[in-house]
Amino acid sequence: MASSILNTMAEMVNSAKDLKLNNDLLKHSRLFEKRALFLMDSLYEENEIGCMSLVNTEDKVWGIRVAPVECAFDNGMIDVVGHPCVQRLLNRIWYKDTAAMWRDWMKNVVRLSGAAWTSPAMMFMVHYLLMFGILIAYSAFLLSNVNDSGIGFYEMLLYFWIIADAVEEIVRNIVITVQRQRTHNQSRKLFRLYCYLTNFWNVLALLMYIVIVSAILVRIFNVGQRMEIRIYSLGLFIIYMRFFHSLMVLKYFGLKLIMIGKMLKELLQFSWILFVFIVCAGVMYHSNMYPNHRDMWPKFGADLENWRIWKIVSLPYWQLYGELSLDQLRGENNGNGTSCTSVESEWESNTNMERCVEYDWAIMVIAAMYLLISNLLLINLIIALFSYRFEEVQNNSDRLWKYWRYAIIKDYSTRFPVPINVLLHVVNGIVIVCKRQRQNGKTGNIREQKSVSRKCIDACSLEPETLVQLQAKYATSRLYSEMTTNSMH
Repeated sequence: MASSILNTMAEMVNSAKDLKLNNDLLKHSRLFEKRALFLMDSLYEENEIGCMSLVNTEDKVWGIRVAPVECAFDNGMIDVVGHPCVQRLLNRIWYKDTAAMWRDWMKNVVRLSGAAWTSPAMMFMVHYLLMFGILIAYSAFLLSNVNDSGIGFYEMLLYFWIIADAVEEIVRNIVITVQRQRTHNQSRKLFRLYCYLTNFWNVLALLMYIVIVSAILVRIFNVGQRMEIRIYSLGLFIIYMRFFHSLMVLKYFGLKLIMIGKMLKELLQFSWILFVFIVCAGVMYHSNMYPNHRDMWPKFGADLENWRIWKIVSLPYWQLYGELSLDQLRGENNGNGTSCTSVESEWESNTNMERCVEYDWAIMVIAAMYLLISNLLLINLIIALFSYRFEEVQNNSDRLWKYWRYAIIKDYSTRFPVPINVLLHVVNGIVIVCKRQRQNGKTGNIREQKSVSRKCIDACSLEPETLVQLQAKYATSRLYSEMTTNSMH
């Protein structure tokens, strides 16, 4: 907790450009992180179950109730999440204490082990197998059934899956997670909501709902079949991107997805530089190829498809990929099987009629300068940035994969496969109510209920008093070690 707070303060100071204070805060943040790792190492060597239970136990520190492993993940403490203690805890949760590796887990599945069939790993696998089926149904619907004759079978399957997935994503993750944690203060609830809304996969899910609902509205109000297909196509693309989440549990594919994510972030930032060069070159091209062209916004801007801005940026954009279009720049395509005219009234009245190019030697000079900068300098610069990100992820591959694996295991420890989640949530709710009624009729389970309620993820459990004693013991040992080392120096 101290490390995460100091790290947050360092980020705030860094925005104010106080570099000295930023370095001091980061130094102290790393010091507390090393202390936490020392405590985990010492405790894990002596009491493995106690250490796993301790990192998974919620406690109230400075008014914030949170478990150590959850705090570490939320604040990007990769080494803490990647510690053998945390990873062993995650394996126990993932396979529900039935195996240590997936091969042994599969054997237990074949043997019809109840724990293996109800484990988060099984929930994860069934969810994405059903999602793969929905992808096939959605693709078939988009290829053949987008019409006004009514709702077909594939479309019905798609809507049913979308509704069930929205129940799982929105109701379970946002409403239930925020409202049920009554022991958390308001700032903590808002922080959990912020973490959810800034997660890439969650944003994809919410974006998919918006796109599909928009497509349904377009379909209801009969805006046009082409518009329906465009929006449904965007929704299909988003679902295919969400399906990549299933590969995050596999180390090989998970690392590649992490690399792609970092490269996309780098590309989006770099695209602003490309955009400036593209617009600059496009305006220079157009002003020299079509002098005094006044028809920039046909029909007072209502005809979006025929805006001249697309013509301006398209030529320099495709030149980035090697489509030089030198014949077009020289005007050699005028009258060569193309419909162009030099009469102003004709191209202004007919959007299908293009204006003929008026060649000037300056056009080739502009092309030479633009291609030199864009294809030789900018493209090679982005390749160099990609190589840097690749090496960065490759050097920290094991740590990064373990860090992101935590989010998946925690999520699917309380998640059911879509679309059968609706039925399973009802059954699970009935079971929970029955258990609470039985426990309320007994007087000896107060301590047990208190202990379970303190867990971040349902897993290893020890008595709260035992956990406090273990933590105090090794915290004192760490401080004594630091004081001894400092006195020797």
